Amino acid sequence: MSAGAWIRWALISTSIIGGGVLMMRATVPTEEEFYNKLSPELKREMDKIIRQREGSQTMKERLDAAGEKDEIVWGDSISSSTSSTSTSKSNSSGFGSSGFGGTRRSF
Repeated sequence: MSAGAWIRWALISTSIIGGGVLMMRATVPTEEEFYNKLSPELKREMDKIIRQREGSQTMKERLDAAGEKDEIVWGDSISSSTSSTSTSKSNSSGFGSSGFGGTRRSF
């Protein structure tokens, strides 16, 4: 291909991508605009979801604490309580105490 064809291809590609970005910015509402257009019932539901997500921060803190102790974390052991250790889960699968396939790394 000649240099002119490459330049034309670059200009067309840039205009298509730029046009798409501009169209998206013009048509997609911001989160605040979207929230303001919701009905009161949906706003209450959205507020409920936001409060639940703020509460899930404790789950992140639990996972971080388990990571600091270098424990294997199972989903059911995190949701029950933080006082029980996750390594006490019965291991009837026969993979040994190091977890699935012995892939646990020590640093």
